[in-house]
Amino acid sequence: MLKIRNIQLADGNRVDITIEGSKISRVEKATGLKKGVDGTGLIAIPGVIDPHVHFRIPGASHKEDWESGSAAALKGGVTTVFDMPNTSPPLTTIKRLRGKRRLVGISHQINPRFWFAGTISNLNEIAVLKREPDVIGVKVYMSSPVRDLLITENNDLRKIFAICAANNLMVGVHAEDEILIRAKRSALGRDPQLTDHPLIHDTEVEVSAVQRALPLAEETGCQLYFCHISTPESVEIILEAKKKGLPVFIEITPHHITLSQENLQGAEGSYFKMNPSLRRVEQVSRLREYVCDGSVDTVGSDHAPHTHQEKKRPTYDDIPSGVPGVETLLPILFNLVSRGEMTIERLIDLTSRKAAEIFKLEGRGKIEEGCFADLVLIDPNQEMIFTNSTIKTKCGWTPYQGITVKGVPKMTIVSGKIIK
Repeated sequence: MLKIRNIQLADGNRVDITIEGSKISRVEKATGLKKGVDGTGLIAIPGVIDPHVHFRIPGASHKEDWESGSAAALKGGVTTVFDMPNTSPPLTTIKRLRGKRRLVGISHQINPRFWFAGTISNLNEIAVLKREPDVIGVKVYMSSPVRDLLITENNDLRKIFAICAANNLMVGVHAEDEILIRAKRSALGRDPQLTDHPLIHDTEVEVSAVQRALPLAEETGCQLYFCHISTPESVEIILEAKKKGLPVFIEITPHHITLSQENLQGAEGSYFKMNPSLRRVEQVSRLREYVCDGSVDTVGSDHAPHTHQEKKRPTYDDIPSGVPGVETLLPILFNLVSRGEMTIERLIDLTSRKAAEIFKLEGRGKIEEGCFADLVLIDPNQEMIFTNSTIKTKCGWTPYQGITVKGVPKMTIVSGKIIK
């Protein structure tokens, strides 16, 4: 049995939380207990569910693996992760799913879930995914450097959407239009430079993909989860679809509401290359407003680590896209609470409650009797400076180097066990 005493919840009430086994057995008004974990001065929220990570196995364990990725996640209060399928080889078969489970194992003290990659050649595999409880959906790449995963034709998208609808599977989509990307690159008339990245992957590229996917979702009746939406223009289009009653959901990343395309300039600019690209300052501000006002459903880190050596390559095409972010997701978001831009209740919606509802994770995303004891205790008054030297991810760097935030995860509890 574990007791957490005198801890503040999001509603401001101070409570004692009793945990037996993996579940919360009692939440009661603080009674003046003397034993147990002292929560005085701390706030408890449900453990963060990060619906978008790349823990890089199989195929790229030099960048990250489940041991280092889990350590980074747990440091940041993340207790459940959804791992992406664009590994090497990609997660496109049940056989590979079983192999990935063996690689992940059960020793990393975190709740793993998996996205399965949808292609035009694995529809039979998708049709049996409902038997796999740790698969939370099918990821479709409308833009991808991995040729086997790329889906550019509407008819192919329709087939995947339809089979997912028939089997009640969520469709996650990388919404960038590959044909437009190639056209914009070609229009440069020269080899791209790093500062061309926001031009090649511009707002139109994302908006076009969103506008193509939505009618197909409506036609087929599938549930559609837009991964890492980066522009307010796309949010506005998806919100109109929501008003029509379509089951569509919006995920954004911390970096798209914190950093801007100006970060691509200078000696360290290559570290900020990612897909979708960073946006103009004005777009970043508007997107952040949508996050804070309830328009956005979830925040995913899109944790995509690469080594220093890879990120410092001299030519545009050789620089991989992606940044680490699983351990900084919660502090970046809580800093908005500290600045008065967001309520704690809204923070919980974004970081756990909505993801648990959308992906039907029973007993998670809430601090209630009978729920899983996945918790993070936060010191709302402590400040922290992000530094490359203290980051847990194997790649050893953060795009937030030198940034100060207020609100620090002090303890992470997963299924009733204190991890940090």
